[in-house]
Amino acid sequence: MKHLTLLILLALGPVIIAAADLKPESEFTTTDPKKVKIIHDTALEKNPEIDSFEHLCPGLGGYQVIHEGGDLRSWINLKFKGSKTDLMNDTLTACPGQFPAKANNVVQWRGFRQGGAFMPYAIIYRMMSSKDDEKQTRLETLIIIKLDKEKSRVVGHLSAKEGNEKAEALADKLCKP
Repeated sequence: MKHLTLLILLALGPVIIAAADLKPESEFTTTDPKKVKIIHDTALEKNPEIDSFEHLCPGLGGYQVIHEGGDLRSWINLKFKGSKTDLMNDTLTACPGQFPAKANNVVQWRGFRQGGAFMPYAIIYRMMSSKDDEKQTRLETLIIIKLDKEKSRVVGHLSAKEGNEKAEALADKLCKP
């Protein structure tokens, strides 16, 4: 029995060491309307009643990003093998202030590189909103999504003032397999 345990440990040793050696990396995709598939966008209509849009954006690891919004708000949802994950409520709740919206066209993916393939486990992206004050002071929040196929979910957020490195560390801590 001891010999069998030793043989198993010797056989698994390189696998365990290789997994421990994997360093988290980032890859980036875009939500730029010029580079995505427009599913619906009232900005392209004449005199729309309300603003709304849905854009299908590139993703990684089998995921697609859906950037959508309306009524001066926007967020991302995910699509995995045809199943859409609705992250709107959790995203908007995580953002202080009024009219939270995606702040730029960047979607940061955290993951590992294995055999040349990027294996994502988290997304970080920036939201903006404004305080309900005289100046309408701009607020920015970094949203962290744990990738779990159709069960992907918002697992954290922090003020963008705390920095992207802190968001990466939080994503790595909360989401790493």
